Amino acid sequence: MLHALSGRFAACLMLATISLAGACATPSPMAASEPASAGAVRTVADARARIAIATAYNPEFMVLLPSLEEAKEHQIQGVSYWTGELAGQPVVLFKTGVSIVNATMNTQRLVDEFNITHIVVSGVAGSLDPDLSIGDVIVPDRWAKYDEATYLRETEPGVYKAPFPGVVPMAPTFGFMGTRGVRIATADDPAPAPRLWFSADPGLLKIATAASSGAELTRCDEESQCLPSEPVIRIGGAGLSGSVFMDNRTYRDYLHDTFDAQVVEMETAAIGMVAYANGIPFIAFRSVSDLAGGGEASQNEIRAFEHLAAQNSAALVSAFLRQLASPESSGTN
Repeated sequence: MLHALSGRFAACLMLATISLAGACATPSPMAASEPASAGAVRTVADARARIAIATAYNPEFMVLLPSLEEAKEHQIQGVSYWTGELAGQPVVLFKTGVSIVNATMNTQRLVDEFNITHIVVSGVAGSLDPDLSIGDVIVPDRWAKYDEATYLRETEPGVYKAPFPGVVPMAPTFGFMGTRGVRIATADDPAPAPRLWFSADPGLLKIATAASSGAELTRCDEESQCLPSEPVIRIGGAGLSGSVFMDNRTYRDYLHDTFDAQVVEMETAAIGMVAYANGIPFIAFRSVSDLAGGGEASQNEIRAFEHLAAQNSAALVSAFLRQLASPESSGTN
């Protein structure tokens, strides 16, 4: 009997020992509660202070890339950011991708991964202003996202009302559609009121004005395709952005009359919001590629003139970068 009990005690002791060893063993990597990268030190793609040059798509990007010296490509989440020097300035040149979502996401990624001192936008836009011609370059002093909107309830024929004060439109409506402001939090203002306009940096606008006399704009390409008139530069005014390719005369006229805006496109207001949120000075150069539905042609003019428009915007951006480096510009940037 004692022998049997001793055998059973030994077996139990062995099982207990095995269980204890299993409990104390180091867990396998698959059972770890934290990812392998937890606690890793995050590094940025490039630490040198640089000016960001944002373009939306290939025609705007490719007119600048050949002038980028010491070019180096950094791929981040499928997006290429090119560092180098442009017009004597250290820059990061990149394509945001077309539209508000891409512009916001890829500009914030730029700010996270690089040491950005200024954000400069270069590209094309549709004209809202009858006084602008295709190929002209405008440098607006403010930008708004016009399709941040409330679609209003029609309470009786032709009468539209917002459901509550927080979504009341901040501008006259287009039927049931009304533009409202965007709340962009910053470190200094974590609970902001809605705002419609985001301003270009005043110091950079002064530099753009000084640079405008030295920019050489192009009217005709190598195949003798020419703009309707000699292109001119206009500093100031307003620009609008939205997730819409604008090619409608009626809505074009509404945007011009309501916002007193000169150009419309699909990225800059979003870039301006990212710049505002991060406290980075920004400015945008847009050359008119089409009339946003307001022309007399049977179809939109962008495919005929986007290359010349992109070239003219890039010419003024290059002149701006050269002016930025000049002694007389110190203290204004």
